Amino acid sequence: MEIAIVGLEKAGKSTLLRALAGPRAGAHGRQERVASVHLPDHRLDALAALFRPKKVTHPEAVLHDLPSWPLSGKGPGGETAAALSRADVLLAVLRAFARDDVPHPLGRTDPEADFQALSLELTYHDLGVLERRLERLEKVARTGPPAEREAAQRERPALLRARQALEAERPLREEDLSPDERKALAPYGLLTLKPLLAVVNVGEEQAQEGAALAEALQGRHGGQRTAFFALCAQAEAELRELPPDEAEAFRRELGLPQDPVPALYRRLLRTAGLVTFYTVVGEECRAWLLPEGASALDAAAKIHTDLARGFIRAEVVPCNVLLEAGSLAEARARGLLRNEGKGYRVQDGDVLHVLFHV
Repeated sequence: MEIAIVGLEKAGKSTLLRALAGPRAGAHGRQERVASVHLPDHRLDALAALFRPKKVTHPEAVLHDLPSWPLSGKGPGGETAAALSRADVLLAVLRAFARDDVPHPLGRTDPEADFQALSLELTYHDLGVLERRLERLEKVARTGPPAEREAAQRERPALLRARQALEAERPLREEDLSPDERKALAPYGLLTLKPLLAVVNVGEEQAQEGAALAEALQGRHGGQRTAFFALCAQAEAELRELPPDEAEAFRRELGLPQDPVPALYRRLLRTAGLVTFYTVVGEECRAWLLPEGASALDAAAKIHTDLARGFIRAEVVPCNVLLEAGSLAEARARGLLRNEGKGYRVQDGDVLHVLFHV
C-alpha cells in the first residue's frame, strides 16, 4: 500500500513520518522522504502467540513524505505529482498546534481552514486534469479514427459527471460512482478520488482534547472515504526514540493517550476500504489486505495464483473464534470452521485455509 503524506507548509508532515516509522526509517529522495513500515496488527500478534510460527508477516506500507502543498491553484509537478498519482490513500496533516516561532502559512492556526484550503487545492488539481482530457476527447471525437471516436464517446460522460461534482466542491471519493465510471476515471490519478485520512496534529497541551476536535471535524466534513484522526506528532516522534518501557512511562507522565499509531493505521485501512484476513500455513502466520467485498477467490489469488487456479473451497473461521478455540484442530472439532466457495465475501478478521488442486 502506497501512502502519500500531504499538507500545507509547517503542518508537521516530516514529524508525523518519524512518529509513524521511527527516527531512522526512511530514505531521502530529491523531492520526498520515503519509509517502509509493517502495519501493526494486534490480531496477528495474538495468532502468533498462539501458534508460535517461525515467521510472522505483517502487511507493508510505503509512506511518502511529500513537499508542502503550494497554495497556487496549480498543484505540484514532477516526482511529487507522480508519487501522488501512485498513492492508494492520502494522509493529510492539519496543523492544530500553535508556535510563535513557526508561523502558519495562512496566518492563523485553524485545522478546519487547513482542510478546506487543501481540499480546494486537490479539487483544482483534478479539474485541471479533467479539462485537459476533455479537450483531448473533443479533438478525437472530431478527427480521430472511428474506433477512437467511439471510445471517446463512452469515456466522456464519466468525465463530465466528475467535473460537475468537482465544480460543486464535492470530492470524487464521496460520489456514488458506478463501476464503469470508476474504470473510466482510474487512469488519471485523480486526487479527490483517493481515500483521505486527515491527521489533526495537536500540541502536547491539547492531547486530551484532540479526539473531540477530530470528531467535530468528522461530523462536518467526514464521509465513508474521508476521516479525521488526532495525535501529537512531536510527542509521538520523540517517544519512538525511546525503549518501549521508557516510552510508556513518559507517556503516563505527560498524560498522553495510549500509543495512537496502531489505531491510526486501523482507521486508515477502514477509510481506504480494506479488510484484513489471515493465513496460518506451515511455519508462517500472515496478514493480508483485500478491498471490501472481495471474494474468497480473490483472497486465494492474493496468496498465490496457483491457489486461485485450482481453488476447491476455503475453510473460514473468524480470528476471535479461532483464538478462543485455541487451535485449528479444536475449531474444526467444534464445527467452527465453515466451508465457503469462490463467491464468499471475505470479512475483516477472517482466517482462511484454501484447499486447491492443480
